[in-house]
Order: sequence, then C-alpha cells, then structure tokens
Amino acid sequence: MTSRFPRFNPLRHRESALDRKQIAPLQFLRGIAASGVVIEHLLERYLRRAAIPDTLPEFTSLLGQVGVATFFAISGFIMVHISLRDDRRPPTGRAFLRNRYLRVAPLYYLTTLLIVLFGWVAQRFGAGAGFRMPTATEFALSFAFIPHRGANGLIQPIYGLGWTLHYEMFFYLLFAAGLALGARRGAYIVLGALCLLVIAGTGINAPPIKIGLSIIAYVFTRPIMGYFAIGIGIALIRHRLGDRLLTLPAPMAAAIALTALIAAALAPSDRTSMAAIAVALAATVLVSPAHKGPTDAFSRFSRAFGNASYSMYLTHSFVLGAFASATASIVARGTPALIAMATLACVMCFAIGWLSWRLIEQPIAKALNGRRQSRADLVAP
Repeated sequence: MTSRFPRFNPLRHRESALDRKQIAPLQFLRGIAASGVVIEHLLERYLRRAAIPDTLPEFTSLLGQVGVATFFAISGFIMVHISLRDDRRPPTGRAFLRNRYLRVAPLYYLTTLLIVLFGWVAQRFGAGAGFRMPTATEFALSFAFIPHRGANGLIQPIYGLGWTLHYEMFFYLLFAAGLALGARRGAYIVLGALCLLVIAGTGINAPPIKIGLSIIAYVFTRPIMGYFAIGIGIALIRHRLGDRLLTLPAPMAAAIALTALIAAALAPSDRTSMAAIAVALAATVLVSPAHKGPTDAFSRFSRAFGNASYSMYLTHSFVLGAFASATASIVARGTPALIAMATLACVMCFAIGWLSWRLIEQPIAKALNGRRQSRADLVAP
C-alpha cells in the first residue's frame, strides 16, 4: 500500500529546474538564519522555565536578530539578482507584487489563525489566562501588513513573528516601484531610498499611539532597513562581476558564511555586526560553487534547508514550548546537554518546516498560480 504523504527525505526530493537555479550556499545561509531564530527562542523558553541559569553569554540573545537581519539582506540580494539576470524581460511591478504576496501571505495568514486558535483552546482549558481574542481591526491590520501596536503594547501583529513581514512587504513595494524604471536603474534608486529612510529615522522616535502614519514612519526608518540595502549592493557587485567569480567548494563558502554570522552575534557594535553579515552574504553569492554536479549531497541538503526556512520561521513557535518543557530536566545537566538539545530542536524544526513547505506551501502555490513558478520565487523571505 502506497502512502499518500511524502516521507521526510529532502535529499531524495526530485529537483526541478528551479531547484537547480538556486545558489546552494545561499540556501544554506537561509537555513542557518532560521536556525538562529529557533535557538534564541528556545533559550528564552528554557529561561522562563528556570531550566538554565541566567548567565548565558550575551551573544546567545542576539542569534535571532542576526538571523532576521540575514533574511533581509538575502531578500535584497535575490530580488535584484533575479531582475538583473532577466533584464530583457523583468516582471512588471504589479506582477512582482502579486507573486511576492502569494508567496508570503498564505502561510502567514494560516499561522496567525492557528496561534489565535491555540490561545483560545488554552484559555478554555485554563492554561491561557492572558489570552484575548483579537479585534476585527487587529486582524485587518495584521493581514494587511500595516504596523500597529498590539494588545501587549508592542508594535507587532497578532502573530508576533509577523513583524518581519511588515519590513519584507514594504521592501517589495519599494522594489516594485523601482521596476517601473528598469531593473538596473530601479535597483540603484531603491538602494538610495533605503539609505535615505535610515538616515531620516535618526530623528524619529517611537510614538505612543496605537495606529497611525507616525507609527508607520517610525517602523520603516529603523536601521534594520539597511540590510536590504546591503543585499542590493552585493547583487549589483555580482552583476558587475558576471562570470568572473572565484571558484570555491560550496561547503567551504557555507563555512565562511557561518563563521561570519557567529562573528556578527559576537560583534561589539551594530556596524561591525552589519559588516559581518555582509561578509556572510558575499561569501555565498560572490563565488562560483565547485561541486560534482546538481545532485551533489551538500547542494541538495542546502536547497532543502533553504526551501524549509520560511516555514521553519513561522512554525517553530508552535513546537518549542512543548519541546522546552519535555527537555528542561535534560538541559539542567550542563552546557553539553544544552548544545545537544538546541541542535535537536533545530533538526526537528527543520523537519517540520520542510514538511510544511512540501505539504502546505507548495500545494497552496500551485492552487493559486497553477503550475507556473515565478522567477521571484527562488527564495522566500
């Protein structure tokens, strides 16, 4: 009897032409960025349960921030890289926005509804005393990717992890506007606009109101917008280099990028961290991977890792609470046990993320787009 569901074996997943166009070290970087978010959030849960002492090195609390910043830099790179590569027939701004919206929104909407459902069920069983059903306005603002203050006073949507998608969608709006002027010229204009926004943000403080233009202006002028600019700059460099890329084994390029991300978390300043993330991205995209072929094991794993990263980001919070509770007594035994459990959590979240990508993301994409795959779908946010 044949099972209807795919076995979890991403290395044996049949590669499409789209898979083979992906930059394997870059996909590995996406997976590592998502893993950084998983580890930081796991440590937070252990701390809340007093399973580990509050004496962890400071860099452990920055792993998630580094991961998100890396995602933004990758988004900046890949959008420009694809548009310049296909310069003779780049997508229109409208088509680009449609493709990106259909790529990002469905899983985000689903996880938002699930987090509300989980909170409601927990309250019904007496385990979610702090739960409050979001208002229709909060749902509308969250689903429209409009920054606002939530019930907890923080500027974030109903599903807290969705705050990063506010930035992604705003960047897509800017990029779509730039496409109207041509791929190359538009990239430079968007790069300049991002720099101006960050500079303008130095004089904007967080307003106390719940919703309004001042909140929007504050959010989209934060320094984190600069990571999109880093990705754009590196994409323009790669385009200028053309085929004159340094040949480097894909695992070595990935190792350099991983080392740079660790340095970013250890960096003494935001500028140093930003430079380290730029090095990590450059190490994966300014080289030409040397490997045996498209079926090389590392490349296949990296593509699976990268494909799962968006789902991994949006689904990991559903499992980490139970995982932390189940392993709290284990991590209390010391650092080796903590490292082992953090590694196990990343593997588990990768597996769930890959299954989500295969069973939820791909079917939704096919239902919405037929069997066409957009050039802008090489990587998710």
